[in-house]
Amino acid sequence: MPNVLPPHRMIPFIIALSFFMEGVDGTIINTAIPAMSRSLLVDPVDLKVALISYLLSLAIFIPISGWMADKFGAKKVFISALSIFTLSSLWCGFAHDINELVLARFVQGFGGALGLPVGRLILVRSFGRENLIATMSRVVTVGTLGPMLGPLIGGFITTHFTWHWIFWVNIPVGLFAITLAYFWLEEGELLPVPPLDKLGFILFGGALAGISFGLAALSETTVNSSIALSIILFAVILLIIYMMHSRRLAHPIVKTDLLSFRTFRVSVLGNLVSRLGFGGVPFLVPLLLQVGLLYSAEVSGMLLVPIAVGVLIGKPLFLPLLRIFGFKRFLITNTIFAGLSIWMLTSIDANTPIYVIAFLTGVYGFILTLQYSSMNSLAYADVLPEDLSAATSIMSTLQQFAQSFGVATSALFIRLFSGVFSGNLVLTPTVFHYTFFAVGFFTLLSTFVFLQLKPEDGQQLIL
Repeated sequence: MPNVLPPHRMIPFIIALSFFMEGVDGTIINTAIPAMSRSLLVDPVDLKVALISYLLSLAIFIPISGWMADKFGAKKVFISALSIFTLSSLWCGFAHDINELVLARFVQGFGGALGLPVGRLILVRSFGRENLIATMSRVVTVGTLGPMLGPLIGGFITTHFTWHWIFWVNIPVGLFAITLAYFWLEEGELLPVPPLDKLGFILFGGALAGISFGLAALSETTVNSSIALSIILFAVILLIIYMMHSRRLAHPIVKTDLLSFRTFRVSVLGNLVSRLGFGGVPFLVPLLLQVGLLYSAEVSGMLLVPIAVGVLIGKPLFLPLLRIFGFKRFLITNTIFAGLSIWMLTSIDANTPIYVIAFLTGVYGFILTLQYSSMNSLAYADVLPEDLSAATSIMSTLQQFAQSFGVATSALFIRLFSGVFSGNLVLTPTVFHYTFFAVGFFTLLSTFVFLQLKPEDGQQLIL
């Protein structure tokens, strides 16, 4: 394949393409949920397990991605990840029941778990930390469009074809990305790696799986709440055991001592708390529009397009705003706006004009991109070069875990409020309004996390 672009432009394009593909797949299922529930004979809210299984697989396997990249080479791991992701997309489309779909999505998440952080690692090693924000901004701009356009693509496909095609549409993109990566990415240097912390991997992965599964089970009508709470308690115990285990090792699966850096700790906690709110919104909005207000899947998807427009508008403003306000003031202010943007969604009902809904989702997208970009950039402010791989794994893990946490929490609130207001678990607009209020409150809570920052934190990234 002839080199028509210099490597410094092709590498971000390849990584952005993989981010876009995986981002689309993470949300394309949202607008197809009502149609899939009818086809698979399950309740629409119960289909959250197909969302959570994908996100949970990401969270479980991301911690080993940096170790695998160092041992086998970033290029080989990245191409393998794309291959697994593409093949499992084919499997998802052929799933005959909810159990097979959940399993296929879990395998797909394994491919994404290797691709997402290794792609970031390739960028960091190719361009250096001093050029990270500018390079990552371009990549994330394209990558962020994936989860935002996913519902639109899913709605169109569901309306005019069958839901199976929402997974198959990724296959040609995956093959294209694999081809580009093979010819353009450099092999890179293999680095010496310590033995894999197998016990830590089991403890940490089991803890994440247990917490997410337990929260998801709490919103199930067929699962006893005491069983779900017991699973969550057991998962928390596993996490505590892992923390004790990791302190005795020089090279644990998740390097928790990076939390000693204030900027990294704040970024991790801010991501976790704020995504409890943001993480559930892409799951909630299509359900409100289709189940609560009876919009078609296609119209529902179209009303989420303004989110992508908001992302495109916000991206170029991110760095100039950071330079004016600094990380602390910017994150505190934007987080307040983020919570308010979710609360604004409580105004959507059967009488709300379509252009108003589009405006509200556009505002949400604008604030969302500013929030994610600033939180994710802050994580690398004080991390040492030799810890970049570990930091990337932790950040990627927490982002995906918090996203699945947000979906599970949103589903739990839906069950709670539907029981309170309708008595028979009917998903009325009022149920969604109270759910939006609850997840917006979680987002606002993260302002207390960002209060821990000092005014000068992160300044070296934005000079």
